[in-house]
Amino acid sequence: MKRLTLLILICLLCLPALSPARTFARWHTSMGSFTAQLYNELMPITAGNFKSLASSNFYNNLIFHRIIEGFVIQDGCPNGTGTGGPGYTIPDEYHPDLNHNRAGMLAMAKSSQPNSAGSQYYFTLAPQPGLNNRYSVFGQVIEGLEYVLAIGSVPTDANDRPLIPVDIYQVRMLDLEIGELYPPLSEPINQYVGQIQFFMVEAYTNDAALSFSWDIDGVPQPETSFIFEHVFAEAGNYTVNCEIASSDSISYTASWDITVNPLSNIDATTPALTQLQSSPNPFTNALDIRYQIEKSANYELEIYNLKGQKVAKLFSGSKGAGEYNQSWDGRDLQGKKCPAGAYILSLKGEKNRFVKKILKQ
Repeated sequence: MKRLTLLILICLLCLPALSPARTFARWHTSMGSFTAQLYNELMPITAGNFKSLASSNFYNNLIFHRIIEGFVIQDGCPNGTGTGGPGYTIPDEYHPDLNHNRAGMLAMAKSSQPNSAGSQYYFTLAPQPGLNNRYSVFGQVIEGLEYVLAIGSVPTDANDRPLIPVDIYQVRMLDLEIGELYPPLSEPINQYVGQIQFFMVEAYTNDAALSFSWDIDGVPQPETSFIFEHVFAEAGNYTVNCEIASSDSISYTASWDITVNPLSNIDATTPALTQLQSSPNPFTNALDIRYQIEKSANYELEIYNLKGQKVAKLFSGSKGAGEYNQSWDGRDLQGKKCPAGAYILSLKGEKNRFVKKILKQ
């Protein structure tokens, strides 16, 4: 048992390099269902631990054993008393962008000792700034918050235990994972009239169907793939949205705010990337890639499939100005041959990105 616990903990500590940016979990309870997104990219150990426990059915058929109206509802004890856990603990983890600033924040419960969290977690019922930097926030309710608040109003005894049990029938990880979003949502986008702006979403499912819907300020766009390019004809402020929907009853909307400046305001700065070519297209055994760089910076040359999943990383690092040649042998990140079909070749610099559709026979 100790060896198994140690193995689980080692796997969790190795999660950061593998975790996608967003995963989603759904609670089915005796008082209704609700959904939360987990911030894997910001809290890889904490969110990875929860995902592992949920995927192993650890949380199924438990109860919210602690309810304090206006404060929190708490679950994750296999004994139903607040005394149990998974048999191991995980390190505390904090991020400045995640705090107890509203109702529906998901965080790990623990004892008064540091690094003592295991399986117990709670949802806030209101802002709780006094808990910041003391407990690890790793998710947020995005659907069904009214049910969380209703659970928080259940009558309790003097020990904060509900007089009527709130059963948790199932906590299930949903079949949708959101990876890289380009441009990053946290970065402001400034563009100029007449220039091409690329948007890209990396999304994964195991078995569910995946679809993409794009709009600009609510006006639907014809693009239905994970990548969208647009030339803004007029200066102004715009919002570009992409709804990524999984047939496993979950969707996520990414939104970019973009400022488009008049062409007369453009400066004379040379773009870092000026050219991306590949041949032959379609190709069978090897794709020759040529690109020109005007500025020394960090670059990534990658291959994606049409679901937005990264299948190959050909280069990641610093390059100086010049012309470069590279090739792709049609193999994925694990060294396996990719099936015939369409792929996206992506060359990303620090401020812009070129993409090109390629066909593998």
